[in-house]
Amino acid sequence: MTDFAHRLARVLADRSDTLFGVPGGGPNLDLVGAATDAGMRFILAHDETAAAIMASTYGLLTGRPSGVVVTRGPGATAVANGAAQATLDRYPLVVITDTVTAAQQPRISHQRFDQRALFQPITVGSITASASADLGTVVDRAGQWPLGAVHLDYDPTATADQHADPHLAPPAVPPIGDRIGPAVELLMASRRPVVIVGMEAAWLDHQSTLTGAEAPIRRLVEELGCPVLTSYQAIGLVATEGRHNAGLYTNGALEQPVLDEADLIVMIGVDTVEPIPTEWRQTAPVITISATDPIDAFVPADVTLIGDLATMAHQLVSTARHRDWEHTWQPDAATVMRADARRALRPESRPLHASTAGRLVGGDHGDDGDDDGGGDDGEPLSPVTLVDALLDGLAGADQAPITTVDAGAHFLAVMPRWPVARPFDLLISNGLATMGFAVPAAIGAALANPGRPVLALCGDGGLSMTMAELETIARLDLPVTVVVFNDSALSLIAVKQQPGHGGDAAIRYGSTDFATIGRASGLEGFVADSADDVRRLMSESWIKPRLIDTRIDPGDYRHLIVATRG
Repeated sequence: MTDFAHRLARVLADRSDTLFGVPGGGPNLDLVGAATDAGMRFILAHDETAAAIMASTYGLLTGRPSGVVVTRGPGATAVANGAAQATLDRYPLVVITDTVTAAQQPRISHQRFDQRALFQPITVGSITASASADLGTVVDRAGQWPLGAVHLDYDPTATADQHADPHLAPPAVPPIGDRIGPAVELLMASRRPVVIVGMEAAWLDHQSTLTGAEAPIRRLVEELGCPVLTSYQAIGLVATEGRHNAGLYTNGALEQPVLDEADLIVMIGVDTVEPIPTEWRQTAPVITISATDPIDAFVPADVTLIGDLATMAHQLVSTARHRDWEHTWQPDAATVMRADARRALRPESRPLHASTAGRLVGGDHGDDGDDDGGGDDGEPLSPVTLVDALLDGLAGADQAPITTVDAGAHFLAVMPRWPVARPFDLLISNGLATMGFAVPAAIGAALANPGRPVLALCGDGGLSMTMAELETIARLDLPVTVVVFNDSALSLIAVKQQPGHGGDAAIRYGSTDFATIGRASGLEGFVADSADDVRRLMSESWIKPRLIDTRIDPGDYRHLIVATRG
């Protein structure tokens, strides 16, 4: 075991207590051994991308970068999707790959290619991890905004530092100065502003609460008292069931009625990677506030504030308050907007459902209605009635689970309705929108929050990509419940499919008994054909790893995509 392996292991151990990966033969085994000697635990995964998602989720929730170690060649190429997920979803991650050493390159072609060239466009920086490299600075870059993956090509024989990617230096935050004035004047002239908060704001609040401090952005927007929309990645920054939360912002159709009422839009910490890449449709003036990433290329901002996020937002709100500014929104405006948006998700054939899941996070749920919902034993489960049943089952839980959601049509039924009390209690791959996220993210979340239940909501396509990690859940005995929306199809693609797009061969799978696969992997496995089945299973013990295979009718998906996207 080399001194260099111990040096790198100490750098990693100073920042995280856990290392993830799929090792191969070679120096990465030295690193795994050195990390163990340094007191870190090593989590063995089945797939390199899954290991990276575990690591980046663990790093996001613990607030410090965690590492994934893989072998060279096929290990490096296999982990690339996980690196891209971390970078585009703004999760902190350190990717460590073996490489053909500089001394061996003239004579060895086996598994040799330019790995740094592969990782450069999907990370915030890549270096050859040599004896002279400033490893601490490189690792820390992953945890500085904008968060992302950094890549270390692990060559213990290298003696000279390979030139580091210039992006490894985080962008300088400009001084604030007196630039707040134009923003204050816009706010003073408005009476119905709407605030949109994004991932950067969620990360700041999360970091604050990890240290026991008050969440600064939540405090400021609640003090402002206007309706607040949150991006997928900032959901929970303002409690979803509270009086200020008006719903989600995706740049889609669902939130358009809220923005149509606004005479000013204030975007705090919204990253360019977060909105759906459609045209900006709003007419109200816009103020954007960000530390490093102005969204002006996407949003035609009238005033752009770049600097310390909390300071800028505080100056804007406090200055307006000092000048006796007040809005004219009714006290229940956000609650009504949120209820209207959730009502729009339900096809007309399905009655309004009065879920009690709001008890999990406090505040009113916003869905006013007396019907007990659909999905009884006589009606096939749909995505909407399945979410009804999941929320009913959770209503009596002692503790709200951390929930991870995979890419796929099912997230359209989940995200606008799920009760979330704080940032990062609901996680989804938004910037990369990659399938196969929910299960490994659930593993990372469970490890970061020992004893807290975790719920992974998957489509059958996404779960099929990560089924091997069910064994990881069982081996680690994690309190993870996997729920699969099983309709044997790529349903989001099916909704978009047109004649001439390949027909069923492009979107349909054979039926899969995921409950049996779960049991074979060491989990408890159940099949749920009705809402009553789901309610019963969701109200039972969350201690053991388990999988619930729900057989659904995908007919609601077309309505959901129209309601949410337009």
